[in-house]
Amino acid sequence: MMHVADDKHDVGSAESAPPSILAKAFLVIGAFNEQDRVLTLTQISCKTGLPKSTVHRLLQRLGELDVIEEHGAGYRLGIRLLQLVSSMPVDGMREVALPHLARLQAWSKESVHFGVLRGNEVVILQALFAVDHARPIGEVGTRIPAHLSSMGRVMMAYLPEDELTELLAGPLSRLTPKSVTDPKQIHDELKRIRVSGAAVQKDGVILGLGNIAAPVLIKGRPMGAVAVQFDSSEQVSESVINAVKLTAHRISRDTTQMLSQGRADLFPFDD
Repeated sequence: MMHVADDKHDVGSAESAPPSILAKAFLVIGAFNEQDRVLTLTQISCKTGLPKSTVHRLLQRLGELDVIEEHGAGYRLGIRLLQLVSSMPVDGMREVALPHLARLQAWSKESVHFGVLRGNEVVILQALFAVDHARPIGEVGTRIPAHLSSMGRVMMAYLPEDELTELLAGPLSRLTPKSVTDPKQIHDELKRIRVSGAAVQKDGVILGLGNIAAPVLIKGRPMGAVAVQFDSSEQVSESVINAVKLTAHRISRDTTQMLSQGRADLFPFDD
């Protein structure tokens, strides 16, 4: 049980104060992922760096809130989190996108991703893996620098100029020797992307991997992007580019239809 006394540590400057109880709780929740769906107390302690006593107390409190559930000798994320996720506006678009993503994955036989732009990063919301996915691929929740990924660039291409300038103003990170970090080069590419309606990147995020992406535009705004992965040593297929663009268009169309059926509050902005 978490007592009021524990919260006293939350008061103070962000730089000098130790992690808050809330921050520690999110560390515990964040210890779970697609590979580690069930964890023991010891495993959670090791992954978070928190003492076992702290983890145990947090697990008890999170259990009372149905955020964490006991599972045999370990713990798993609770059903309540699924309820909270389904309440997110972007989850409505993800639900609309899923059958279209599944058809694209079945046709291409490659891994397919659906992501959104958050700040200067792309966050993966949905990933459908190829049957043989020995190559590194992004899981749900993965964050990728927007300027390096095809999904990020294809969304950046449709941003207002002031937002784009802000995104490209700071130091741009690189993940591989082939990562493009020159703002002018990126800006020139974004102009070409807006004309073609698709983005292609090779080796900029992971050597040996490439992505083809197209934007999901809602009322003219880039609300998401669809991408197909491919071996960067292979020739870029025009048929795959067209399939990705068609998939993104269908998601845009169906999301717009959903909004017209009394759910316009999910994306409350004008054309």
